Amino acid sequence: MKKYYIIYLLITLVVFGCKDEKQKPINTDQAPGPVSNVQATPIAGGAKITYDRPKDESLLYIKAKYNIRPGVEREVKASYYQNTLTVDGFPDTIDYTVKLYAVSRGGNESAPVSVTINPLTPPVKAVFQTLKMTSTYGGVRVNFSNDAEADVVITVLAADSTKDLVPSETYYTKRREGVFAARGFDTTSRKFGIYVRDRWNNHSDTLFATLTPMFEQKLDKSKFKEVDLPTDTYQPHIGKIPNLWDDKLGGNIFHTKPGSGLPQWFTFDMGVTATLSRFKIHHRDGTTDGPYTGGDPKIYEIWGSNNPANDGSWDSWILLSRFESVKPSGLPEGTVTTEDKQFAVVDGEDFDFPADIPPVRYLRFKTIKVWGALDHMYIAELTFWGNVK
Repeated sequence: MKKYYIIYLLITLVVFGCKDEKQKPINTDQAPGPVSNVQATPIAGGAKITYDRPKDESLLYIKAKYNIRPGVEREVKASYYQNTLTVDGFPDTIDYTVKLYAVSRGGNESAPVSVTINPLTPPVKAVFQTLKMTSTYGGVRVNFSNDAEADVVITVLAADSTKDLVPSETYYTKRREGVFAARGFDTTSRKFGIYVRDRWNNHSDTLFATLTPMFEQKLDKSKFKEVDLPTDTYQPHIGKIPNLWDDKLGGNIFHTKPGSGLPQWFTFDMGVTATLSRFKIHHRDGTTDGPYTGGDPKIYEIWGSNNPANDGSWDSWILLSRFESVKPSGLPEGTVTTEDKQFAVVDGEDFDFPADIPPVRYLRFKTIKVWGALDHMYIAELTFWGNVK
């Protein structure tokens, strides 16, 4: 009996001991003193705030709280090692109030210190001010500048059959400047709109224009065929020229032989005579041998003819245009972003031909320079549009 009494006593002590332990406060530190000497320097859509930290050992971080618009509060934190933080997401250049708190390791907040900021023009408005919409083949072309290289979304609206404006193209970018198109329209005059949105869901005004898209049609790739001329310099390595128009973007690419040298060119017959309006090139997917690397064409020319000389000479050819591939991110070679890959591999890089080129049936694709230090090239797919004669 004595043995059981001792066991019971021990269990009781453990249980009550644990209960007492749980009732103790997790942290007994005090709220730190407030920040001081607060200074704000405006930036595009925000401000950089500097301050002196309180000299409290319990300080864990500094917190800024502010509203970017009614009902939408944001919070930014900076560790106790820092004496600066950046607040952003503001949609205008009016006065905004930011409150700074010093927070202890126990989560206790100091009294707030308020600072008024006056952001510079936010990117969502700055980009909107640069927008230009013009008619192009099958739709509208949009030009923009984005000096802050901010993440923005540009949405093109188009009038449907009921005259309502509905989203037609949504373009995600952080490029410093660029151009894209919303296509798929007939040659009927219609109303278009365009606006900019940022990652905080701030919206710009909407720019409207009534435009008439120019006529074009997609050329029938089933009519394309390779033409082997004596002076064509390419040498096949992986895949064949018809892989360029099989509508497959995976492994079935056209890849010339390493060591075949640059410049190099190949020739093909479109099967019809057409005044070309534009073309799209899909880059090869991959990492070390994908878009904007290796043998991916960077500078190239497209030549046209209606009656190529049998000896392969250039006398019967006319230069339609010279093109240069541009990486959307603008980052150095070897660095490819998600946007870069989406643009080149998934969407395809679009190029317009000059408006005054003659109708042609045969094309010569001449690669002048590739993105890497290689002497061969590769392309996943080529697609052409124009006015068939």
